[in-house]
Amino acid sequence: MKQARIKNVVCNVESVACHLFFVLVLGLFYMGCDDSISTVGMGIQPDTDKLSIFDETFTIKARTVKIDSIYAKIENGFLGEFYDPSYGTIKSGFACQFYPSVGFIAIDSIVDSKIDSVRLDIIYSSYKGDSLAPMELTVYPVIKPLEKHYYTNVDPATFCDMQNPYAKYAYTARNLTISDSILLVNGYQRWLSVSLPTQIGQDYLDGVKNNQFKTLDAFFDFFKGTYITTTFGSGSMLDVQSSQISIYYTREHVMRNAADTEDSTAYIPTRAAWAVTKEVIQLNSFKNTNDAFLLEDNPDKVYIKTPVGVFTELTIPIQEIIQRIGKKKFSSVNLSLSAYQNESWDYTMQYPGGGQISASNNAKMLLIEPDSMKNFFEKQNVANNLTSFSTAFNFSTFTYDFSNIANVVQNAIEKAPDRDLKLLLVPILTTYTTQQDYSGTSEAEYLSSHYLYPSGVALKKGEDNLKIRVIATDLKIND
Repeated sequence: MKQARIKNVVCNVESVACHLFFVLVLGLFYMGCDDSISTVGMGIQPDTDKLSIFDETFTIKARTVKIDSIYAKIENGFLGEFYDPSYGTIKSGFACQFYPSVGFIAIDSIVDSKIDSVRLDIIYSSYKGDSLAPMELTVYPVIKPLEKHYYTNVDPATFCDMQNPYAKYAYTARNLTISDSILLVNGYQRWLSVSLPTQIGQDYLDGVKNNQFKTLDAFFDFFKGTYITTTFGSGSMLDVQSSQISIYYTREHVMRNAADTEDSTAYIPTRAAWAVTKEVIQLNSFKNTNDAFLLEDNPDKVYIKTPVGVFTELTIPIQEIIQRIGKKKFSSVNLSLSAYQNESWDYTMQYPGGGQISASNNAKMLLIEPDSMKNFFEKQNVANNLTSFSTAFNFSTFTYDFSNIANVVQNAIEKAPDRDLKLLLVPILTTYTTQQDYSGTSEAEYLSSHYLYPSGVALKKGEDNLKIRVIATDLKIND
């Protein structure tokens, strides 16, 4: 009896399953034949409610604009002069404060209380241009306090003694006095070692002995810093990672023999050091020459050049968008800008925004309203995809692709519908940290600065190249 009941239950289950399968097949067949259910949700929309989708393309305008100065807070310094036939000449120097070391080791044992020598070491990891181009740098004393917030158009003569330099030094970007084996040991870092007046170190030693430097401000009053620039030659620019001043002296050290019956005196070379750190100010200044042609009204090109140099200004036709679409809800506004390939020569400049350049830095292109630039860079913000956007150069397509700038366009329509939207393309350097979670490893950017390495790009101009695609929706509900 139990077996019969089990068989009946199985048959009933199979029968139900068969019926369900049959109904599902019929439903799929019916839906496939019903043209009125072509989009999910549209088939059940009341006839009185209408969802309109707008997909329009608009031509934007672009022009090259001269940038006289930019906020120059960055840890690196740049030194040299470099010429590019496509973008003109760039010249750079930098001023910096130095953070002092704790003091002198065994200060009372310094031989004759005398300093032996003082040297400025300029440490750089890379350079742009001709490695053997003859160059000369000059080191000037800073005589007025450096400003905390500064821009690249600062005139060094306002804070330096340009008539009485500390030193001059001839060099080439490839320092031939340093062997390749030493460079390998030091991770390929290169450096220039410039002799400074010994009196700088002697005055510091005397001040330490007299307890003159009780505070950091007291030290900055004593030594306000240096300004370093090239005064001869053209052809290379150094990416200076750090600078330091070394004060060398000799100290006596008494040694006892193993039996502690006799002693002898050893003379040990020692140094104290001042370094450029995050806690002190470093100021880059740049000059651009031979680049007036970049600002000419060119029907085919607009330019971007760093450092400082020129940016590209885009004009989004807000009034035309409102006329053709209205004040709708924008789902997507896509912008893609095509670039020309740079001319090929021995020292061709890189493309700005070219992506990763170190273990913690990316080069990108920022899209931002001109009025927002000052606050963005002085606060070292990162792109928020609301009022600012960033992207890396796509080397496969030679484009800068901004996937969705709808927020800034929507905001412009709401706040200033009678005025077209101006946006600037600005090369930036972002600093990031890596994060690990369940989905894998990702990068989290936490600060941005202007991109100060030599770079340049020409963007394609004209109606066929300067376009944005706007997708918007409008749902009208009638009672």
